Amino acid sequence: MRSVLARLAVTGLVGLALTGCGSNGAALPTGAIPNNNGGGSVPVSTQNPPGSSIKGVLIDGGVVSATDTYTGTNTAATDTQSAVDAGTDPSTEGSGTPPTDPAGSHSISFAGSNASQVIFKYAGTVPELYYNGGVPGQIEPATFGSIVLYASVTAAAPPPAAGAPKVALELTGGSNFTSYDVRTTCGAKKATGAAPGGTLVRYICALPAYGATSGTTGTVTLTAASGTTAAVTTSYTVDTNIANPRTADTTGTFVPNAPTMYVELIYGGPTSTASTGNVLNLDYVYAEAGTH
Repeated sequence: MRSVLARLAVTGLVGLALTGCGSNGAALPTGAIPNNNGGGSVPVSTQNPPGSSIKGVLIDGGVVSATDTYTGTNTAATDTQSAVDAGTDPSTEGSGTPPTDPAGSHSISFAGSNASQVIFKYAGTVPELYYNGGVPGQIEPATFGSIVLYASVTAAAPPPAAGAPKVALELTGGSNFTSYDVRTTCGAKKATGAAPGGTLVRYICALPAYGATSGTTGTVTLTAASGTTAAVTTSYTVDTNIANPRTADTTGTFVPNAPTMYVELIYGGPTSTASTGNVLNLDYVYAEAGTH
């Protein structure tokens, strides 16, 4: 007498699945079809290619408009269109294809802030800074590895403070209960191959991992192989109640869904409010999967 399962299979009420064995009993790789038999294609996700093929996402192409502009948060600042242009980065170093850079850049005139930081808030919309990465069956969100930007500062007379400033980015977001504040100090690094930028310096600003918790810090070394004369670093800090631009407690995890972005110039000491007419040229801000 046939077994109950066999009889049910014949009537179509139960489908029999043979998993892990071929006709000779040898083990098969997971997902393989015995003896190449099968009833059709197996759907495979193509939404999540490896990081090296993730295309960069443009944040700010340097075209000044009513929304794509920068305002001073702790000093007066005026943003006007400049013809200075970074040019599009070459596609190198396994970080995917950089986005195209439109012509032009921001020319931001500013005064000293009486603090060591001069902070500019971007009024445009920052896209999601993460993508779905991994392999089919193990898909999970991953942040872009870094933000690239091109910048240069022309000091007025007298200058805001002694010495050249460091360039930093700050990203804030989340809800009132799970807000985050991430600051990343950027490192200068040329692009491999053709080096666009002209008078603008190319900076890499590393980002923490998706879901990084309060107090997380990290440093990424940018090697000299891409045109710098020595290795430089970029480092980030998550949620340490940075005085500016946020003052509220920020203890949430880093989930960069359309964050607010600030570009910061950090000097070695207080900047003089009597120093006016300083200019920050800023262009080609984009996120990429690696540290291109």
